[in-house]
Amino acid sequence: MNYPLGVFQYYDKDSDKTHLQWSCVDDPSFTHFEIEVYDDNLRMWVKADGRNGGIEKQPRIGSNY
Repeated sequence: MNYPLGVFQYYDKDSDKTHLQWSCVDDPSFTHFEIEVYDDNLRMWVKADGRNGGIEKQPRIGSNY
């Protein structure tokens, strides 16, 4: 399993949205990422979109090398 190298999250009070960004070692076999959020009412982790939590892998933009 491949874990993120770093995760950054911030809340934008003007739009009432939380933004999430992460980095990981690039792997051509990655097709998507699954995001879960903690639901305080259910007291459990649930898929972020209410279905499968999938976010399609986007092409890398820029480089930190």
